[in-house]
Amino acid sequence: MSELPIISMDGIADRLGRDELPLSGITELGSAEFHILEPAHYVGVALHAGHRVRRDVLEQMVVAEADRFREEDPYTDHFIKDFPVRIIALDSRFEYDLNREEERSIYSSARGIWGLDVWRLKVEGRMREDTLKKHREFYSLVDLIVEYLLEHFGKLLVYDMHSYCYQREKKQQWFEDPGPEINLGTVAVNRELFAPVIEPLIGLLGENEIDGHPVRVGENEIFPGGYLSRRLSRAYFDSVLVLALEYKKLFMDEWTGEVYKDKLRKLIDNFKETVEIVNSLPF
Repeated sequence: MSELPIISMDGIADRLGRDELPLSGITELGSAEFHILEPAHYVGVALHAGHRVRRDVLEQMVVAEADRFREEDPYTDHFIKDFPVRIIALDSRFEYDLNREEERSIYSSARGIWGLDVWRLKVEGRMREDTLKKHREFYSLVDLIVEYLLEHFGKLLVYDMHSYCYQREKKQQWFEDPGPEINLGTVAVNRELFAPVIEPLIGLLGENEIDGHPVRVGENEIFPGGYLSRRLSRAYFDSVLVLALEYKKLFMDEWTGEVYKDKLRKLIDNFKETVEIVNSLPF
């Protein structure tokens, strides 16, 4: 693919208002890559796939790059790469976490996170404001796309893709860890209304095995869903279903970053087959 153009929010809104598709680009501040190839009643979002950190911010960080990568969600954008509408965050969650409210999106250096210290000094002033502008820009993009698709379809599925670490405490095989291989967070959504989508999704994702071991799907076991789910569910409780999916990082070595291509491919194939069926269901 050729280099994507940089497009302002006004430019995106103008193009969507005139139904000028396909539309692909990078947001003006660089918070996201987006593709709107054709209208669809579903959209894929990879909030934590990004690894980039601004130079001035990076100089303020103490967390090592390998530690950042381990706690980010690499390869989650691969699950949605064939979606006609998709949004991929480009920046590291260690600069600002898009699955938190703006005021909480910059991790506290005093508290740390996952046992990691992040900052040399508190992020404040111009650096803080420049970072939070990117958080705002990302959600301005989300809002534009969601509103556009709702105008076409009335209801919308949002596949909110994440992954989680299971080897922080000890080295173990993925099937020895009691956590689910896939967790669906549904606390914020209209669970009763969207049960005809949620329950088949859980069942279909569980019709899979890796190396002879079953892939277990849990609901709200390790994470209930984050800010994206809360934000969209508050605004569109009866018309937008956010499917916050967390995959156990069985498809990679958390500590070295090595990807296990066969495992990743099998999980992605199962996801794509599931999405094809789920997207055809009335809701």
